[in-house]
Amino acid sequence: MKKAIIALSGGIDSAVAAAIADKEGYELYFLTVNYGQKNIEKELENSKKLAKYFGAKEHKIIDMKWLGELGNSGITDINIHFENVSDDFIYVPYRNTCIISACVAWAEVLGAEVIYTGSEAGPWICPDNSPEYYEAVNNLVSMSTKLNKNVKVVAPLNYSDKEGNIRKGIELGVPFEFTWTCVARADKACGICQPCRDRLQAFEKAGMKDPVPYVDEK
Repeated sequence: MKKAIIALSGGIDSAVAAAIADKEGYELYFLTVNYGQKNIEKELENSKKLAKYFGAKEHKIIDMKWLGELGNSGITDINIHFENVSDDFIYVPYRNTCIISACVAWAEVLGAEVIYTGSEAGPWICPDNSPEYYEAVNNLVSMSTKLNKNVKVVAPLNYSDKEGNIRKGIELGVPFEFTWTCVARADKACGICQPCRDRLQAFEKAGMKDPVPYVDEK
């Protein structure tokens, strides 16, 4: 059976990417990275639920806490609060390339044909989400692999947006109650950070109530 690795954060986009890979008939292998993110407890909880829901063959949790320790991101630095800084602090320096590198290494071992990521459409605050980035990554992968030179990295949502991803997830039966988007908290979503704002707006446009709890809900 053909194999796919999913870079799974437990968020909407990676969950929808997993659902797309599942529909396309791949045997699923999930890889989740602990890079010191503030919401890691919720990401691990949800990624495990999603692995069970999709019947993943294997779910690896990789330790990259050193990445967060480098600092300068509101996602990892407890001293940076999103109500006080610009959305540019949503970027974790070089995160996606580090995560994809781990996925490529595992793909070499497994003989997986494809790696799915949940990167969505721009404006790309994070340059390692853009279509040009994925083109360059695949060029690098073809040059730098030995055991499995045919593996490709794909971002099926790269020309979609959050609303489109939610609609696609509805179509594919994604359990959005098992997803988490807030990068500031792991108990209740803050509603302040840019991912929270985008998520709330997208659910509203899609005509759905967001199933996760928010701080200001009564």
